Amino acid sequence: MARYLVTYIDGDTETITAERIDPSGSQYIGWVGDGSVAAYIPAINVRSVVRQNDEVTG
Repeated sequence: MARYLVTYIDGDTETITAERIDPSGSQYIGWVGDGSVAAYIPAINVRSVVRQNDEVTG
């Protein structure tokens, strides 16, 4: 699974672990591999959603 850095309009951030995050109307939905929902994120509060590297490089 990947990690996503979600930045909100007020400057707060949150890291969400999910297979993918899809826009869906007034929210973003974070999905895990088995089709379960990892997160519901109200789109009106979101400034950006950025997928982080899956691998650590040294």
